[in-house]
This record gives sequence, structure tokens and C-alpha cells, in this order.
Amino acid sequence: MPEKEKIKKHYHGHWERLRQRFIKSGFEGFHDYEILELLLTYASKPATDTKPIAKALLERFKTIPNVLDARPEELEEISGVGPKAAQFFQILRTTISRYFKDKVFEQKAFLSLNELVDYLRAVIGGKKNEVVHVLYLNSKNELLHAEDLGEGTVSEAVAFPRKIVEGTLKFGATSVIIAHNHPGGLPEPSGNDNLITDAVKKALSTVSVSLQEHVIISDDDYFSYRKSGYFD
Repeated sequence: MPEKEKIKKHYHGHWERLRQRFIKSGFEGFHDYEILELLLTYASKPATDTKPIAKALLERFKTIPNVLDARPEELEEISGVGPKAAQFFQILRTTISRYFKDKVFEQKAFLSLNELVDYLRAVIGGKKNEVVHVLYLNSKNELLHAEDLGEGTVSEAVAFPRKIVEGTLKFGATSVIIAHNHPGGLPEPSGNDNLITDAVKKALSTVSVSLQEHVIISDDDYFSYRKSGYFD
């Protein structure tokens, strides 16, 4: 058998073993680099050794979420990652975000704070700038509408109390959840975050709508104003 065919057969067998492990028990027992290695098999040429590529991605971006959040041009700086693989990760990230959005609208309500955080992490967790995300709810706590309201700099989120009030009237909401992200930082609220929270709460009270929650999402943690007792 020619050497090229031997190499191709070797990597095909390795890829197949990774896939069978996943089919049998999901990602249980997988190292992070093995998860990326498996994903790369769907966007790489046959006979490509995806293990060093996966390890290089983690060395550069540190975590799987950071890999998925990276821009295509950043991914392509890694040796072995071409346009097809970079686009594949972008498609995967967008699909995950779409999944959480559609799932929320299917069940119409967040059953727990963890569900809310999972949704927010998928929707705004990977943004490079701070983004204010608003959710409008009815009296049954069902989601009526969700939208990004504003995008600011990394150090200062921009919220628009008047626009949030307009949104509650437009969608017939009785309560609102606001959230924003802290890219590359800790989730603890700043003085400006508290001012935004107070301003939105005051504006909503003028139309008898409650501010149910304000959540800050960081790369690997979150802060809940409700859970912290700020609204008590």
C-alpha cells in the first residue's frame, strides 16, 4: 500500500474512533482538544492530522467558547485552519445561538435563572463590545419579544430607558429583563451598571411595568441583580 494511502487510512480510523466515542457517550471523557479535533474532522481535508490544530486553537484562544466566538480571520491565523474550517466554526456558533433563541420562544418562558443565563451566553456572550439585550414578558412570564437595544464600547454599555419603555408599550409587556455582557472582564457590576439599572427601573415604573432582572454575562460567569438582593 502506498505511504499516502497508509496515512489516509490511519487518520480515517482515528476520526472514526472519535466519532464512535461521541455516538456512544457524547463528550463524556473527552478533553477539550478532542472535542475540537472531532469538529475539525467535518471541515478538514482527508488525511489531515487535526490534533495539533485543535491544540493550537486552545493554546491561542484558551477555551472552546472563545474558539467559537473568534472571527474567521483570527482562526485562519492558526496553521491548518483554512477558510472552510473557519466558516464551519462560525456556522456552528450561529446555529447554537439560533437554537437557544428558538428554544426559548418554543417554551415561551424561562424555567430557571440557569436557563436564562444559558440563553444570554449564547446570544450576547461572544460579542466583542458590550451589548444591551432586552426581553419583554407578559403577565404569565412568557417571552413576547427579545432584541439587542444598543452596543457600546468594551468599558461602557449603552442603555436607552425611553426605548425600553416604548418596547413595553409596543409588545404589551408587563415586565422586562435586561442583560449585557462584560467582554474579557468580570461580571461584577460597575457604578455605571447600577445607574443604568436604576434609570431603567424608574422609567418602567412610569408605565406600571416592572424590571424583573438585570443579568451581566462575562466569559465564564454571570451576575444577577435579582439574586444579589439589589431589587429587595
